[in-house]
Amino acid sequence: MFRIKYPVGNVIKRVFQGSLKPLDEVPMSVSESGLLIRALSPDKNLMVEINMPQTAFEEFEVDKETSVVVERTSFLRVFRRTTRRDSVVMMYEDGSRDLKVILINTKSGTERSYSVDVKEVGVELIGSINVDLSVKFQIDSDELRKIIRDAKLVNEHLELIYSEGQVEVRSTSENKAFKQILMLDKPLYALESKESHVSCKYDLDLLKTIATSLTAGDVVTVEYGASLPLKMTLNLSDGTIINYWVAPRI
Repeated sequence: MFRIKYPVGNVIKRVFQGSLKPLDEVPMSVSESGLLIRALSPDKNLMVEINMPQTAFEEFEVDKETSVVVERTSFLRVFRRTTRRDSVVMMYEDGSRDLKVILINTKSGTERSYSVDVKEVGVELIGSINVDLSVKFQIDSDELRKIIRDAKLVNEHLELIYSEGQVEVRSTSENKAFKQILMLDKPLYALESKESHVSCKYDLDLLKTIATSLTAGDVVTVEYGASLPLKMTLNLSDGTIINYWVAPRI
């Protein structure tokens, strides 16, 4: 069983609403370390990984590691109701077929309780991805969202090309083209590469799907390699780490 309480409703709402949108099901594991969600999109071209440490929670009770799978739509429907004045309690009792989510108004003490159907119990989460990526840069989350939005107006894929200390972002079609050069301080906060030239293409529909969740953090760390997945990482102030892995277009 577990009972965990997150103190600020609109923060956890932001984390879940955008991050879990690409999924059909939400497998979560709660252990002494914290809350972990790791799952693939139905087409297996995107992995979502949310790691919320125990210290991110106001209350944290768990008697043993417990994993449950809930349906994404009904789970997120509850979080759409949360506000910054709510704290959020998630509870699961051994043998139950429901995950309880309680929204507590921190000013009035009023509680609203919801039940989310549990589809499976005791399922082992898929493993993480471990791959060496050549290029790494950091960029303002709003700037990255704008790049994704503008590139999507032109074509269905985004190409990243590292060369000579800069990253060219490109999206082209027969009659239109989008291109932006990213350099250190213009607008990148950091940039490094293990190779002199690295390029790869990624699906803009997948990137657009997760773009809204980037508002959960101020800075996004982006990593990629030739014919390798794109990794985007958000590090939140409470210690939560959100990773997205996007398959390359081969």
